[in-house]
Amino acid sequence: MFLQALRSPSQTNSALPDYENYRMSTRETAISAALCTAMLAAAALLCYNSLHAMILLSPYLVLYLKKQTQIKKEAQKWKLDLQFADAIRSLSAALEAGYSVENGLAEAYRDLSVTYGEDELIMIELRALMGEVRNSVPVEKAFAGLAARSGVDDIAGFADVFATAQRTGGNIIAIIRSTTDTIRTGIELKRDIRTAMSAAKYESDIMKLVPFGVLLYLRIFSPGMISSLYGNVPGIVFMTVILILYVLLCGLSERLVRIEL
Repeated sequence: MFLQALRSPSQTNSALPDYENYRMSTRETAISAALCTAMLAAAALLCYNSLHAMILLSPYLVLYLKKQTQIKKEAQKWKLDLQFADAIRSLSAALEAGYSVENGLAEAYRDLSVTYGEDELIMIELRALMGEVRNSVPVEKAFAGLAARSGVDDIAGFADVFATAQRTGGNIIAIIRSTTDTIRTGIELKRDIRTAMSAAKYESDIMKLVPFGVLLYLRIFSPGMISSLYGNVPGIVFMTVILILYVLLCGLSERLVRIEL
């Protein structure tokens, strides 16, 4: 697998992941659309007592797919961030062992191939970096290209430090080691924050279900209390306003439990 990666032609930019413009696969889109359709059906029955109301609620499907795309985009970038930290740790070890930066990339690929499969993001990116270097692209320029395409702050920071070290003739091994330690410390902090916020997000998700749980309870045990809301224009208008407020409040709660890292 390692020799194959070294001998294969370099990947073109079009074959590389587009981290800033994530597009869900057909399978991901189908699963998200099916889940959203089920939620809209439940909301239509509970709020309007009619599946035909799904037509009224259908615009939410577009918003839901957009939100899922954003979630998956952030997850992909976080995954790349974690894997990149492993890559530069391996690169740092290779440099300390006496390899040049160019050969260090190949050694890092060999090291990471034990842990990651060929289709993992970092393996794709390392193959691309090695391909650019074989095509006489300066290493600092190759890292800068990855930083610009990924939009990951840690990669951008590493690329800037690496380019400065190359330009000024600094101790590249010590600089990479120091940058690696800084990035890994930052990632551990981000991981702790994500863990703490995941609990708050879980509580928020539970709270989002409460209104529908109350409606379901009333529909089953006290149908007379809410029967006047169904089958008439005032009831439809009231439920529509409530649903709009509900969606807005859900958006607000997501902003409150979301931290940009």
